[in-house]
Amino acid sequence: MGHLAMMFAAVNTGLLLKQLFNATSAVSLLALVAIGLFIIFGMMKVINMAHGELFMLGAYTMWWLLARGINFWLNLLAAALVVGLFGVIVERLIVQRLYVRGDLSTLLATFGLSILLQRGVAIAFGDRPQFVTSPFTGGPTLLGNTYPTYQIIATVLAFAVIAAVVVLFLKTDFGLRARATIVNPAMAAALAVNTVRMNALSFALGSALAGFAGALAAPLVSVVPAMGLDWVIRAFLVVIVAGAGSIWAAAGGAAIVGGWEAGFTAIYDATYAQITVLAIVWALVLLRPRGLFSGTGRRWRR
Repeated sequence: MGHLAMMFAAVNTGLLLKQLFNATSAVSLLALVAIGLFIIFGMMKVINMAHGELFMLGAYTMWWLLARGINFWLNLLAAALVVGLFGVIVERLIVQRLYVRGDLSTLLATFGLSILLQRGVAIAFGDRPQFVTSPFTGGPTLLGNTYPTYQIIATVLAFAVIAAVVVLFLKTDFGLRARATIVNPAMAAALAVNTVRMNALSFALGSALAGFAGALAAPLVSVVPAMGLDWVIRAFLVVIVAGAGSIWAAAGGAAIVGGWEAGFTAIYDATYAQITVLAIVWALVLLRPRGLFSGTGRRWRR
């Protein structure tokens, strides 16, 4: 009986560790996408409905370059650069002309852009799923469960990029100007901060994070034109849960949404997981309409 109890405890511990690992991996990628969306919303108050398609473009960039023999790790950087540059073009040609109006123009314009990008990619590459081969096979085994090497590395890379973004906003001159623009654009402009340039750079950074996340996730998911829809919905839920507090708030919101969804999916079903996430968000909107982390009084500051 003692031997059976030990085996049962080991199995339970192994399953718990595996579920925790999957949840951490899901949270890391979701946090990347959500922080990119969070930066754009925090800086410009623009609800970018095409943010999921930026994630999709990153995944397709990885697939397209990899099919031509380009190194996988270089493709991660290329995806971030390509999508970041595309974000600059979108900001200059579309968003910059509309966001000062203070109405729903940017929401409608970016929604139209998302449809255009989806159909454009479908026409160019087809609706058939594309698959990106992981640069690693197998992985370490612990308590009877295998942990894929690439998934481990992708999780570590995602958290490393998130940490770099936090350092960028809290420890650099760029971050100081960006936070000043976010808190009070008029005052920042009076203090010689080029707010137009800061908006463009922030939109580019948010886009690059989405593109990098898409490229990083490509070996873990099917690459299809509509793949960004699920990610942008979850990213918006993160922003709703977190509120406009700080990048740390966005990371906390991603932990709540992504962690709960991954954990519930492991126990029951993905559909029920999404339903419960929506229920949690609905309850939080009623109880904390400005977000779970919005009452700290430390908006975008250390």
